[in-house]
Amino acid sequence: MTRYHGSCFCGAVRFEAECDLSQGTSRCNCRFCRKMRYWEIRLPDPASFRLVAGRDHLAETPRSQDDGLDMHHWFCATCGTRLWTEGNLSEIGGHFVMVCINALDDASEAELIAAPVHHADGARDAWADPAPETRHL
Repeated sequence: MTRYHGSCFCGAVRFEAECDLSQGTSRCNCRFCRKMRYWEIRLPDPASFRLVAGRDHLAETPRSQDDGLDMHHWFCATCGTRLWTEGNLSEIGGHFVMVCINALDDASEAELIAAPVHHADGARDAWADPAPETRHL
């Protein structure tokens, strides 16, 4: 497990998160993830996420669907950088935090290249299934 430091582009928001990129990352073909170009890693322990600075610079993308999901997408209101998603979904084991790969400051290029990517078929609400097409993700 590696402790990564993350931040937004302007540096107003900073965080720490423990994860292992070699255990896999995810991208999704749902409408939200496609538009936001999300590439995330789910932290094995949500408690390993720690906001270091910038709480007053955070904004949340409101969910446009009335689907009852407890999911919150956080970004820097100053520069717009997507940072992490958190929520509570019984389908994936309860409370979770997923950090945006683009926000990790000290993940090496080699780690990013080697990180496995699961392309989820969220467009069909089949999150565990691979997306039928991934070149556009």
